[in-house]
Amino acid sequence: MTDSQRSIQPVTNLFQYFRSELLSACDDLGLTTTEETQAYLAHLLEGFVRLNERTAQEVGFHKPAAFLLGEALQSAGDRRIEAYRRLGDTSLFSCGFFEDHLQRSRSLVKAEYYRSMGRSAYSSLHDLISFRAPGSAFQVIFAELARKFDTIVEAFRVLATGRTDQERARADLFSRWHRGEEIDGKLLARLGLMPATGGDA
Repeated sequence: MTDSQRSIQPVTNLFQYFRSELLSACDDLGLTTTEETQAYLAHLLEGFVRLNERTAQEVGFHKPAAFLLGEALQSAGDRRIEAYRRLGDTSLFSCGFFEDHLQRSRSLVKAEYYRSMGRSAYSSLHDLISFRAPGSAFQVIFAELARKFDTIVEAFRVLATGRTDQERARADLFSRWHRGEEIDGKLLARLGLMPATGGDA
């Protein structure tokens, strides 16, 4: 049996697989989230890996983030909520798994733009849900996704690169910081790359 054959392991439950892998990545980064947010992220990952060409278009992967934002601003009710959710989810996934590509792209729109869009989308979702369903689980989930967006992106990057060791995560983050990329200061402090200034992640 070749090394590649040994490395391929059958997965019978994608949701549980992603939840376990995500928890491991979050542990490496010192990130804590509620069980509801963990489940949301695992469902997000499970859904995205099952996408085909048609469903990818429905989710919004082929649309610019500005277009998705325009859809949200021009919609109302449940359609506005769904549009913001697509913007937040696709921005989170793209930054976590394709950020290097976004940075190398010739486009003037770089990864930080998508991070900003994602944070803003989840923050808007929190506000909408707070008005329509105060105290609901989604109110907590979207607030946490907005507040911890950058650190969750880093957890997705750990999943994408296979780096489950904290030292490798630190080395990767330091390299990106050294290249001049904008990195959340709290994340740098948590990984020992700069002095902590206090506050919750």
